[in-house]
Amino acid sequence: MKKFNIIYFIVIILIFIIVIKINAEDYQYQFFNNKQKHVPFSDYIPRVRLHYKTVPHYLEDFYMLYGMKQYYNENSLRKNINNLKKALGSKFRHPSQALIKIETQQEYLKYRRLMFMHINILILKNYLRIASKYDKKKIYFYNLDFSKEIMESLSIAEKLNKKAILYWERAKKHAINASKIKLTTDLGFIESERYSIIKGNLNYKKIIKNHLKRIKEKKKILGSVATSMR
Repeated sequence: MKKFNIIYFIVIILIFIIVIKINAEDYQYQFFNNKQKHVPFSDYIPRVRLHYKTVPHYLEDFYMLYGMKQYYNENSLRKNINNLKKALGSKFRHPSQALIKIETQQEYLKYRRLMFMHINILILKNYLRIASKYDKKKIYFYNLDFSKEIMESLSIAEKLNKKAILYWERAKKHAINASKIKLTTDLGFIESERYSIIKGNLNYKKIIKNHLKRIKEKKKILGSVATSMR
């Protein structure tokens, strides 16, 4: 009788272990529990790999997060800058998953250089948009009561314009390197952008220097007023 009880106890333990194993779940495949008879093939892809479809990893992923609304604020502009900077520090997708059809190594090389050029231009444009929010376009006599605040605002605008120049220099360098490859990609607008830079029709350095010159003149006016009020 005692022997029977031991066997019975062992059987109960084995049944309990089997039930646990049946109900156990692989952490990557927990979503199978609620599935019916037919399971899509895509569900067999581990979640680690599906992660790459929802979270940006590559240069193109961060670039595609860029957006410019009709009405934007400084926060949305800085968000764009942050995503674009992450893009510059990320790897490119495999050539088969590029934004355009890639057929040769030379075409892929030019594609990369054009994307670097374009992203640097987008960053400088966003810096200039933020700078314009701090740049007092015209100083009236009644603004002089707030000369200190305006001076601080102009200094921020000046700093942002100088940052933009750095990205222009990088964009121009990539445009020159891209132009060394004598073929045309399907990046139509970006190819036109490169052509305008090479021909000198697009020169942000000249534009930014004019902004800095005007800021300097306005700061000089405010500085002279502050001196006279001492």
